[in-house]
Amino acid sequence: MSFAERLKELRKANGYTQVTLAEALGLSKGTVAMWETGKRTPDYETINRLSDMFDRRIDYILGYSDDDSSPKLTMEQINQLGEWEIQNEQIDIFRQFLRLDAYGQACVSALIQREGVRCREQSTERDISNIKVGIQTAERKVTDIPYGQK
Repeated sequence: MSFAERLKELRKANGYTQVTLAEALGLSKGTVAMWETGKRTPDYETINRLSDMFDRRIDYILGYSDDDSSPKLTMEQINQLGEWEIQNEQIDIFRQFLRLDAYGQACVSALIQREGVRCREQSTERDISNIKVGIQTAERKVTDIPYGQK
């Protein structure tokens, strides 16, 4: 399906006339009519606005895809992105630790142990029973080791 056909379909399905769509976009009716006849195409900013208005992906509006799903992220997707961000931060910290020389690693380990004692004494230690850690080196792979096991 072409952009012209898809735009006309979306416009009608969302209760717009050429005039009301043009007004909503701050354009002339003639501009929308030219799009729907395939004589012109909108710029990227306008296509992005159409994506927001119709809650459809840009590739769908342009006729490149038949995936009419919303471009907006679901709460599940947002939560997954948050988890990935936390994982990336933790991996970065671990890599920084591994780059340290023996003295630096000993200092960081001692600090972590002292902070662990403090948190236990203050009952502020976090529950990490639902966390698994996987490590891969060039020599061998060890995965899904529950915290506290060796």
